[in-house]
Amino acid sequence: MIKRLVQNTVISALSFGVAALLGLAVIPLIIQTWGVAEFGLIVISRLLLPSGMMAVLDLGLSEVATQVVARAREHRNWTQASRQIAFLGAISIALTLILSAAIWLATPLLVILMKVDAAHLETFTRIMHYTALANLIFVPALVWEGIVKGFERYNLLRVAEVTSTAAYVALTFAAARAETGFEVVAYIYLAALVARAVVIGIAAFVALRHKQVRLLPWTREIRQDILHRCVLLLQGKLMGGVSGPLQPFLIGLLFGPKAVGTYDALVRLPRISKIVVSLLTSALLPVASRLDERGNATSFQRLGDLGLIMMPMFVVPPLAASAILSPEIMNLWIGPLLAPYAFWMGLSFLVPICAQYVTIGSLIFLTRPEVQARLNRLMAVQLLIWAAVAAATLHLFAERALILGQVVGAIAILPWQLRELRNALELDRSRFAKAIGTQLAILVVASIFLAVIAGYIRFDSVLKLALGSMVFCLMTWALQYLLVLEKRHRAVFPAVGQLMGLTSKST
Repeated sequence: MIKRLVQNTVISALSFGVAALLGLAVIPLIIQTWGVAEFGLIVISRLLLPSGMMAVLDLGLSEVATQVVARAREHRNWTQASRQIAFLGAISIALTLILSAAIWLATPLLVILMKVDAAHLETFTRIMHYTALANLIFVPALVWEGIVKGFERYNLLRVAEVTSTAAYVALTFAAARAETGFEVVAYIYLAALVARAVVIGIAAFVALRHKQVRLLPWTREIRQDILHRCVLLLQGKLMGGVSGPLQPFLIGLLFGPKAVGTYDALVRLPRISKIVVSLLTSALLPVASRLDERGNATSFQRLGDLGLIMMPMFVVPPLAASAILSPEIMNLWIGPLLAPYAFWMGLSFLVPICAQYVTIGSLIFLTRPEVQARLNRLMAVQLLIWAAVAAATLHLFAERALILGQVVGAIAILPWQLRELRNALELDRSRFAKAIGTQLAILVVASIFLAVIAGYIRFDSVLKLALGSMVFCLMTWALQYLLVLEKRHRAVFPAVGQLMGLTSKST
């Protein structure tokens, strides 16, 4: 089980890293070829996909399907899984019909609310209609993807991700060279996602057929259990969505497509880093579900302990380096057009930095609704802080006020989230506080050092940025290994090496 977890994590890291780089490469092309306003319209259309703003309404179909399959693999009760999957499929069909119809019918109102000018009105309307039709596939595909995750076939998921992204980027470059309209980029993106969904659907069908799973009528108990889990996930997604995917929508309502394009460019890198980590940790959900199903409290606690300490150790240093070097990154990536706003991109990196300390804990406790409910309440408080700060500073910073509110909310609520996770895992308070405190001290001191160095050395090339970030990360990793990790944490490294065949087992 652990070997599969390590392999899936590595596969996710490599494949999404490639996909993320391809996606980043195409953004300057779109802005320079068609303009910031047109880029904003493309972003708005993507908000109404399950990968965008609609993710807050997907009821956690993918996560629940993953847990259903993972539990069935553990207790071998595929009859119960058949009934659960049938009910999830029924929910997905009802949801996709409602969402697709709502998008189609609300398009005229959306055009007005988003302040779409007359020159783009007809084109944007067509894009929205195609988006509504595509959602008829994308929402059920959430269940298909969850099934494939439950079988831990992450290699297939990531190959599909990289292939569809590569096709989208290549065709977008071709469209730019052919000087087509900007709407072609939106259609290419939808077509690539449809192809990916079809491949995943076929894989899910084959996997279920191999287990002789048939769609059976669900029982009242199954309906209540699935709906309870979906409602809890909906609560978390709604609150997380308001401080995430819903922000570009609000910016469009307040300031129009150009502000949406500016905001998206500022938060794209931090947002991708957050998605990368979510994909890395997604491989944990079936493992946590199987451990919980076994009642293995010791292994479950160890998994959470390692996640809370070691995930920030590895992930936060690259994010901190990116935040400090954001002016140089913005200048090399987008160019001088948005360089004056580079500070806000650096500030927005604080959101995924805070998230790394609770990502694994929040994920593994999807298996325990009572802990998930308490974490949802903390997220509600974070949302209130975000709304208050954003509303108070909107007249000063326009679309950037929403970035400020999100940063303040994430920092303010982090200590309470850590306390909730520590209590749920029954970890020693003093040892946990010492580990987290030492981590933060190392990062602050190292970040100040990098900021000072950046004042004397010009990081005016990708190579210099990579070398500077690498030195920063190596230094912080080494210090954390020596000063933060205890013996039980360090034992993970040789164990992982043995699992991956990098070291030989001792005799």
